[in-house]
Amino acid sequence: MQTRIRELRKRRSLTLQQLADLVGTTPQTVQRLETANMTVSVEWLGRFADAFGVRLSDLIADERSRDIPLLGRIGRDGAMRARGGGQPGEAVAIDVPAEDPVAVHLEADVGDYRAGTFLIGNKLAGADMVNAHGHDCIVMLRNGIVLLRRLICRDGTISLVPIDPSGDVRFDVDIAWAARLVMQLRYF
Repeated sequence: MQTRIRELRKRRSLTLQQLADLVGTTPQTVQRLETANMTVSVEWLGRFADAFGVRLSDLIADERSRDIPLLGRIGRDGAMRARGGGQPGEAVAIDVPAEDPVAVHLEADVGDYRAGTFLIGNKLAGADMVNAHGHDCIVMLRNGIVLLRRLICRDGTISLVPIDPSGDVRFDVDIAWAARLVMQLRYF
């Protein structure tokens, strides 16, 4: 069975050794489980789900994601370079890099984000919100208002700074959650 163990490990910038320490095994076993060279039992999936803080079902490879062949990398001149291009079989997987994704659709330009763009964030709450410090976020206030702001955590308080200079700065804000932006999507 194909799993998302490697994908989640890399997303969290964990080494094989670090993940092995979290699940109580060796790096070699983690590698065999990542590459499906070893049977992944429900017990193993449970250990990895606990280590990543996700649901067990989040570790099962999603057949709905789509692999698109990567032809190469385009340089400043607009041409694909011969060296550094896509390797045979290399692909781009269209998958949202978030455990708890939320999205907004921009009706107008906001800072460097263009109208028509979908912004996707990974929802964080409680103590995890410190991971959004200094980043652009979709933020829900306790009163249900949703804002697009840069989140600043300092001395146990949260401030919201506008992405566009015309917005208002909000100090010591009580928010329900913040979703750090992880992806923007724009259709042409």
